Amino acid sequence: MDRRSFLKIAAGTGLAVALPRHARAALPPYKGPFYVMISARGGWDPVYLCDPKPKGTFNRHYDYDPADPTAIGDIHYADIPVPANLVTDPLSLPYMMKNADFFAKYASKMVVINGLNMATNNHDRGVVTIWSGRGDGNYPNFAALVAATRAPEHPLAFISGGGYSGTGNLIPVTRLNSVASFRKLAEPNRVNPADPNNTTTYLHQDTFDRIAAAQQERLAAFKAKQNLPKIETAAGQLYLARGNLDLLSSVALPDTLIDLPNEMGDLERMAQQTQLAMAAFTAGLAVGVNLELGGFDTHANHDTAQVRQLAKLNWGIDYVMSQAAMAGIDSNLIVMVGSDFGRGKGYNGMDANSGKDHWPVSSAMFLSGNPGLIGGGGRVIGATTEAEQLPIGVDPDTLELDESEDGIVLTAPHVHLALRQLAGVAESPAAKKFGIITDMLPLFG
Repeated sequence: MDRRSFLKIAAGTGLAVALPRHARAALPPYKGPFYVMISARGGWDPVYLCDPKPKGTFNRHYDYDPADPTAIGDIHYADIPVPANLVTDPLSLPYMMKNADFFAKYASKMVVINGLNMATNNHDRGVVTIWSGRGDGNYPNFAALVAATRAPEHPLAFISGGGYSGTGNLIPVTRLNSVASFRKLAEPNRVNPADPNNTTTYLHQDTFDRIAAAQQERLAAFKAKQNLPKIETAAGQLYLARGNLDLLSSVALPDTLIDLPNEMGDLERMAQQTQLAMAAFTAGLAVGVNLELGGFDTHANHDTAQVRQLAKLNWGIDYVMSQAAMAGIDSNLIVMVGSDFGRGKGYNGMDANSGKDHWPVSSAMFLSGNPGLIGGGGRVIGATTEAEQLPIGVDPDTLELDESEDGIVLTAPHVHLALRQLAGVAESPAAKKFGIITDMLPLFG
C-alpha cells in the first residue's frame, strides 16, 4: 500500500494517523529491539499475581506460606485456579491462563518489580505515569520515545491500540485497532480487500494513478504559494507523505484473524492488535506498540472479576510471546506489563462480593524471549510488607531489600530511567527534552 492511498482511506474512515516529517527514499527496515507495552487498565491487583500474601487482610482466595512459597526460582506467585464458573461459555476456558502455568512458562524470561510506588490513586495520572515515567506533563510513552530516536521516519514506528498514547510531539502515533481496518487501508481501490479471491476495484488502476498524480500536482502548487510557516510545513508533510509509494506494502497481514468466544471480546481485540503489531514489526516499519486489556477496576466482586481479567491477561501475554516466536522476533522483543496502580489496602467490605479500592503500590513485569535483553530473567526486585502492603526500599547498588532509611522506594521514574538506559536512548535529544531526575538504579543490569 502506498502512503497516498493510506491517507485517502484514513480521511474517509476517521482513522487518526499523524504523518512523519521527512521523505523516506530507500527506507531501511527497523530490525529491533521491538517493544510491546501491555496496559492492564483500571488498576490490577499484584497480590493476585506476582506479589502474593498469606490469607487474611489482602487475600481471601488462595493459600500462600512465605516460609514455603509457591514460586518458580525467586519469583513468587499467587497460586489461583481458574474455575469454570468464571465464564458462561465453556469454550472461553482455554483463553484463560492460570498463574501457575504462566509463571512456569515465563519466570525464567522475566523480571518482576514489586513495591512500585505510583504516587497516585487517579486512573488518568496513573496511566501516564506507568508508561512515561512522569504523571505531570506531556511526557512521551517509552515506546514512542524509542521510536522517535531509532526510527522517526518509519510510517508505523509507534502504534497504539490503547493505553497511554502520548508522544510529546516527538513522533506520529498510528491508532490502528484491528487488522481488518488496516486491510481496508492497504488496498483502498479494492471493493472487498478482506476477500483474497475478489479482485474487483472501484477504478481502473491507471485511472486511480492519474487521479492521485493530479492531487499531488495540486498539492505542490498549493505548497508553493504558502508563506505562513505552519501551513507550509503541513503542506510539505502531506506532499512528502503522498509522494512516497509502497512503504506499507511490505506489511504481510494475517490471512485469518483470531476469533474468540463472544464474552472474550476484550481479549480478542488485544489478540488481533497483536497480529497487526507482529506484521508491522516483521515488515521493519514499527518500533513499539501499545496493547490494552481493561476490566481491572474491581471495586466490587474482586475475587471473581480480578481473577478472570488476570487469567485473560496471562493468556494475552502468552499470545504476544508465541506470536513473536512464530515471527522469529521473540529474542529481539521486550514486553512491559503494568497498570494504573494497585488495589487495596485490603478489601472494602466483609461479604464475598466486596472489592478492593485504588492503592498506589503496584508492580510491573518485563519479559523477553532473550532474557539477556532485560539483564537476565528469573529476577524479582522490590517487595511489599505483609502487614501493611507498603513498599520496601532497596539498596541502590545491589537492589537487595533495605528496610532502613537508606533504602530507596521504587517509583515509575526509576523504571523509566533504567529503561532509557537499557534501550540506549538516555542521551538522545528526545530523552533530554523530557528529562527524568531520579537515582539511576541497575534494574536491567
